[in-house]
Amino acid sequence: MAAVLTRAERLARSVSVWDPHRDTAHAFLLSGSGRSGTTWLMEAYARAGRLRPIFEPFRPDLDARFSDLRPGRYVPVDALTLPSQEAVEDVLTGRYRHPWADQEASLNPLHRYRGRLIKEIRFPMWAGWVAAHHPDVRIVHVIRHPLATLSSQSVLGWSPERMDYMMAQPELVDGLLGDLPLRELAVADDDTALVTRWAIENVTAARTYGGERTALVSYDVALEDRSELAAGAERFGIAPAALTDLEKPSKMTHAKSSNAHAGKDPRAWMKRISAEQHASAARVLEAVGLAEAFPGDGTVDRAALQRWWDACGRP
Repeated sequence: MAAVLTRAERLARSVSVWDPHRDTAHAFLLSGSGRSGTTWLMEAYARAGRLRPIFEPFRPDLDARFSDLRPGRYVPVDALTLPSQEAVEDVLTGRYRHPWADQEASLNPLHRYRGRLIKEIRFPMWAGWVAAHHPDVRIVHVIRHPLATLSSQSVLGWSPERMDYMMAQPELVDGLLGDLPLRELAVADDDTALVTRWAIENVTAARTYGGERTALVSYDVALEDRSELAAGAERFGIAPAALTDLEKPSKMTHAKSSNAHAGKDPRAWMKRISAEQHASAARVLEAVGLAEAFPGDGTVDRAALQRWWDACGRP
């Protein structure tokens, strides 16, 4: 069993991480909603591309410098400044160190990182600002079937408490997403609210940094066809052939979740979804234009998903 590090040892380990680059041109963003497979992709891409993995750094509960970036905070792409901008810039340029964020980084002095891969489930709400102000930053966005995400979140006991905060932002609800019936969906049952939160995050991402600006990866498709990871690898400057050990589940895979990476049924979550949850998701998907991409049988129409992403991303 691996030794448990003390707080001082974890901090010393984080400070020791060697990141030789100090510009945003070496920043790679991996974005997606919570429980969408982003950790698995971070591990795969970081390993193959010699990228420093930075794991969900923007947590106000762990670092007060990000207190203005509360989870669910939306930032328009044309905002003059980004909340907690100085701290965010430190992450983008490799200056940031934190035991939590650096938990997967290598301390091998001979392992020279080519750049840094910042994985964050909070990116969908404000990474469009980063994309607009730092066009040299490369982005990959991951989308997982909303019912699979709901199943995983339910296993872990997630609640939609963030919805009230998200819905209280006029620039988001009446501005960017003003054409969607979000208020009607948000006041429904918890399952519908969780799927609505998934929709808000992914539609916001698509409308603020979608289209050709970003490589899109379907996590569900990638579980069955590893070639789905190629577009993301190429966006990050990685040869797809370098992706290895893809059968290994991420460290965030929950014991109660299906271990699809080890060859089990990637749609085992369907057995845990009720008829009511199917109906809730169908209403949300129809409202945001994703019904074709995510049919009721748990599969993903990859072409339809890409068409939606590209259409949202057009000016």
